[in-house]
Amino acid sequence: MRTSVAARGSILLGMTKEAHYHTMQDRESAMTGGGEGGELRLLGTWSSPWVIRVRVALGMKGLSYEYSEEDLSRKSELLLSSNPVHKKVPILIHGGRPVCESLVVLEYVDEIWGATGPTLLPADPYDRATARLWANYVNDTFFPPWKALFRSTTAEQRAEAFKNVVPHVETLERAFGECSKGKGFFGGDAAGLVDVAFGSHLVWIKVVDEVAGTTLIDEAKFPSLAAWAERFLAVDAVRQVMPDAGDILNQYKGQHITLTQFAAMAGKGGELQLLGTWYSPYAIRAKIALELKGLSYEYIEQDLFGKSELLLKSNPVHKKVPVLIHGGRPVCESRVVLEYVDEAWPGAAPPLLPADTHDRATARFWATYFDSTFFPPWRALMRATTGEQRAEAFGNAVPQVEVLERAFGECSKGKAFFGGDAVGLVDVVVGSFVVWFKVVDEVAGTSLLDAAKFPGLAAWAERFLAVDAVREAMPDAGKLLEHYKGFLAKLASPAGST
Repeated sequence: MRTSVAARGSILLGMTKEAHYHTMQDRESAMTGGGEGGELRLLGTWSSPWVIRVRVALGMKGLSYEYSEEDLSRKSELLLSSNPVHKKVPILIHGGRPVCESLVVLEYVDEIWGATGPTLLPADPYDRATARLWANYVNDTFFPPWKALFRSTTAEQRAEAFKNVVPHVETLERAFGECSKGKGFFGGDAAGLVDVAFGSHLVWIKVVDEVAGTTLIDEAKFPSLAAWAERFLAVDAVRQVMPDAGDILNQYKGQHITLTQFAAMAGKGGELQLLGTWYSPYAIRAKIALELKGLSYEYIEQDLFGKSELLLKSNPVHKKVPVLIHGGRPVCESRVVLEYVDEAWPGAAPPLLPADTHDRATARFWATYFDSTFFPPWRALMRATTGEQRAEAFGNAVPQVEVLERAFGECSKGKAFFGGDAVGLVDVVVGSFVVWFKVVDEVAGTSLLDAAKFPGLAAWAERFLAVDAVREAMPDAGKLLEHYKGFLAKLASPAGST
């Protein structure tokens, strides 16, 4: 279905969720149908700021496209085949070829249709680099603390989250001065990449402010951003695609009630603390599970060479991490923690364990296999300090990888993860080591998950690392590499070899 914006007029102002298929007016007849003879189709969800970015860009370029509303709880085959890595929107399909990730889509649109409408990126290479830096800042640095405010369910959580996000608004206020050069937008005279990247969140920011009782873009504190926000929302291409604030508010209140219910399920105030060490794959398992479930928790870093009283008291048997403290009661051992989280919050996100009894037993079997059978020979490779030791240890570890390759085929049943369509228990157990595998391979000169020998596992590892909850929990590979080199140096020293 294709419709002209001019024909619809004010119907599009304050876009509601019922309008599932929208198209933008052509400004150049050559561009009709997406340019270069290719049809344009956008897969999205009406409330997603990431999708709003793309719709704003297409509107600014005056492009005609078909919009397909996606139900993210029942993702279409088209979505899954178009974005098999992240399985997320937005996806712009141009001439049958999908383009994914909102910032990537914005640059694609700007490059393909550079001659029509305003450009999103400036011509000067340095200014382009600056714009990309601030667009990434919105995604990677501003958004995570704001997401914590968005997910807060208590006044205490909101106060803490608001305090954490304000410094990033201060930074964006300064960035506006740098990028705008005294003009109306980050992009100068017209909205550009940073305007679209940040501006797509504005209605959500206002809605969260209303519920939380906050004012994030305070006119008194951030006059430039406050004035910019009003200008951005008044741009025709923005007004035509921004969702109605009332609809967003209703959706958010529904999500908020659900989040509050999850917090209430915790009992005894629902306090969650995780004791861990940043490099421990066992602690990483617990972090991933908590992130997958969307749970808020306090993370307390532990020094395993000077263990805290809280750790010793919470895990007096093993004195190890991770320890999940829930309502004052400790839960120890990583796989035990994973099942506890899955059982305590069964309604939050996909379950880690399948519903079928036999499938659950199979998942537990392979999770145990990894810890008890795979890990010991790989640990020998990790601790090897000579070429001879590494060759022998690698030879002993490879047969276990062969077994896991077959296990992946059995458990995944042709789908993306050991858990099927979504990450499950075995994915988290094995996947928590993937960055460690890469680091040890780099030092040892090995390739444990060789794509030629183990194509199933190699492709799975990349998919797993691309999952948002995993990316948030995984340590930086460079930092881990330095830690590992220090560990090996100690092992190779006379003191370490005794």
